[in-house]
Amino acid sequence: MRFGDHRLTLFFFMLTLATMLVMQQYFPAELAIPLPGSDIRPVLLLEFAAKPEHLTHVFGEIGDPMRDARIAGMNTGNSLDYLLMPAYGLLTFSFFRGISAESPGSLWSLFGWMGVIAALSDAVENALMFRIVAEFVAGNTGTYAEMALLPYPVWIKFGLLAVTCGGAALAFIRLRRWLLALLCLPAPLMLVPGMLNPFGIAPLSTTMIGLGWLAMAVHAGTRWYRSGANPDQSKL
Repeated sequence: MRFGDHRLTLFFFMLTLATMLVMQQYFPAELAIPLPGSDIRPVLLLEFAAKPEHLTHVFGEIGDPMRDARIAGMNTGNSLDYLLMPAYGLLTFSFFRGISAESPGSLWSLFGWMGVIAALSDAVENALMFRIVAEFVAGNTGTYAEMALLPYPVWIKFGLLAVTCGGAALAFIRLRRWLLALLCLPAPLMLVPGMLNPFGIAPLSTTMIGLGWLAMAVHAGTRWYRSGANPDQSKL
């Protein structure tokens, strides 16, 4: 199978979904200390951490009996994230290679490579987070240099993934797959509001990327089914 094959796109979607489900078993489910005015998940607060106090909200204060377990769970989840990165990066790449066969144009390749770059940015993000957590464990409570760098890979990742959802919406509009286009639109539309309100809107806006991945999988699945049922209709 080559990239663009609907079966391969579906495989990467299933791998993405399975990896996310496994990761969720390790990430802390709730903040150790609630963040006023926010119901953000611990892993996202770590990604958006702007000051050392945010880490205390994620992991808890010294003496908290669950602190070590939260730290271990976060590190395990972020280690598994290195399996998720190629899964969603190649899902996006394969999807747009398939789209280019249905609707020729050079733009689709650009969107495909954005997914790969987002995954690489995610790898940089995780490396920074590992260092931040290590400093937190070591008791270094000053301003972490890594925190000043963290927003760049975080928002490059989320930004590019949101743009790829916008690209998928454009492709589905051209293919007259209106419902799938609607599934892809929330991610790009909510990107800027999420950036402006990371502890409020961002948890929802980043989750919308998953709807775009679902739409990509549905498209690949229905095209694969149609090509098997009637090879002459595989491009419709």
